[in-house]
Amino acid sequence: MMFWILVGLMSLLALAFVVIPVVKPGTKRKPLLIVGLVTCLPIAAVLIYQQLGTPTAATQPAMPPMPAGMPQGAPSANAMNMDLGKLADKLAEKLKANPGNAEGWALLARTYAELKRPEESLAAFEKASAMTFRDPNLMADYADVLAMNNNNQFDKKAEDLVDQALAINPMHVKALMLKATIEFDRKNYQQAIVNWEKLLTVSGLDAGITKQVRGNIEEARRMIDTGK
Repeated sequence: MMFWILVGLMSLLALAFVVIPVVKPGTKRKPLLIVGLVTCLPIAAVLIYQQLGTPTAATQPAMPPMPAGMPQGAPSANAMNMDLGKLADKLAEKLKANPGNAEGWALLARTYAELKRPEESLAAFEKASAMTFRDPNLMADYADVLAMNNNNQFDKKAEDLVDQALAINPMHVKALMLKATIEFDRKNYQQAIVNWEKLLTVSGLDAGITKQVRGNIEEARRMIDTGK
């Protein structure tokens, strides 16, 4: 049971990372859950683990005692975080024996990013991207972690990845958010607004993201008005 909980948690963390950039102007990450992806990502994670090996070894360490007030059998938050990290490391070990699994490297990269382990995340993204072509999700995620590991600055490689993602899908949510952030950081506020307004036209955009984007547009307009 603990394995399935952790796989689901790993997948939800990866999903949050796919949808919401780490690096963006003046806002905090808010998890976004899309029903279809929430359904598919855990299945993908399970298939990856089944392909790489049985999951039982990843959950062998004994769980620490439950804190007072927790239901019997429910893992603590610290235990979940600890075991999620161990599960990610176990996946990394299995990928060494099966290095051609692009989906496994992508899941590992996103999980490491959510666990605030950017260097390991970058290494996994590099492997996944070498085996995956024309995937705007992977390109945008990779660019995000590159910036996160570079003091929140987008270098040429990161920006090129964002541009490539938008060339494949001009309405890609995360790529548009990152492109707008790049323009905002360069004080190209009008171009940042163009990208954010384009993002607002995406059908079915989450209400939390919509609110965030509108706030970003207002901030960019204030910058224009004050001449900053």
